[in-house]
Amino acid sequence: MALTADGKVYGWGDAESGKIGRMSQSRRRIEQSMKIESVGAKDAVDIFCGNHTSFYKSKKDTVFAWGLNNHGQLGIGNRMNTCVPTKIKELDGLNVDLIAGGEHHTIACTHDGKVYCWGRNDEG
Repeated sequence: MALTADGKVYGWGDAESGKIGRMSQSRRRIEQSMKIESVGAKDAVDIFCGNHTSFYKSKKDTVFAWGLNNHGQLGIGNRMNTCVPTKIKELDGLNVDLIAGGEHHTIACTHDGKVYCWGRNDEG
């Protein structure tokens, strides 16, 4: 993932689960993964990546997620994988400064030091 000075986000590499903003197709996977393409982010000010997930924060303090979501690690209210940046409604207005994505969970830290976690929770 890359963030440009004008707030655009680009992805390339492993397209499995949609984590780079598009799904891989059965043919020409290598050619597709090497192509740098916009993920459709608007007014991004920061980006974050997990093992199979991607996130961006907009100028309006809105956080978006896409990628693998089999344990709800995107925080978008369902467990469906997506290659489209989808708003995480529960983080609206929380002033998120940092997001760290693990294998199947995600952690966010706000400007005032509050920590939020979601996704797989087998062992707490």
